[in-house]
Amino acid sequence: MIECVLFDIDNTLLMKRPSIPEKVYETARTFLPGLAFEDVERAYAQSELWQGEQIQRENETGVRMPDEEFLKNIFGVYRNALGLPEKALGELRDVLMRNYFMEYEPAFGAMETLERLKSRGLKLGIVSNNTPEVRAHLAELGLDKFFGSIVISEEVGLYKPDPAILELACEQLGAAPGDSVYVGDHPFDILCAHAAGMPVIWMPVSQYMTVPGHIGPPEHTVGALDEIVELLDD
Repeated sequence: MIECVLFDIDNTLLMKRPSIPEKVYETARTFLPGLAFEDVERAYAQSELWQGEQIQRENETGVRMPDEEFLKNIFGVYRNALGLPEKALGELRDVLMRNYFMEYEPAFGAMETLERLKSRGLKLGIVSNNTPEVRAHLAELGLDKFFGSIVISEEVGLYKPDPAILELACEQLGAAPGDSVYVGDHPFDILCAHAAGMPVIWMPVSQYMTVPGHIGPPEHTVGALDEIVELLDD
């Protein structure tokens, strides 16, 4: 029986406005006026998969790729998928490194879902590959109060898909991984949770986000957070 629910942040509890695909689309149209937004969404999904694979390699080797090299690889995914010219890297640099002005807003149904889960006596936590600054956004939106544990990768030196980051949150909450479930949007969230012996509720950010065969399917797939309560009641 599930006693604990852990959440990702980006594209799960909080949504960025403008989103990365929206910002890439806005910038890339300078070079490709006929560009379709759907093509950018597909490229974004490919980019996210590359980043997940790279972080996994870094976890295994203990060697972090320099930021500039990381950036060029991300740009390479978009360049190959969209046909962008090399000079577009300069314009897209801040976007691809997430260094642009954006605001967070709660995902649809976030507050209501957390209130309902909390009222059922479930332990709630957050596990996110993120920076400490995201705590301020959670507080501003009134979401931090629901969580007994908030584990941020840059603070603890652990990064999904390393299962140790989920295990740390479970330890802080006094819950066993097998009695917990992880809610996330990324295919490597599935990999991470399964490595920790934890089932997954997957909420893909778009129809173009697919799960590679070597990762395997999640236990559940939902389209919005408000589906989680009924799912856990079954």
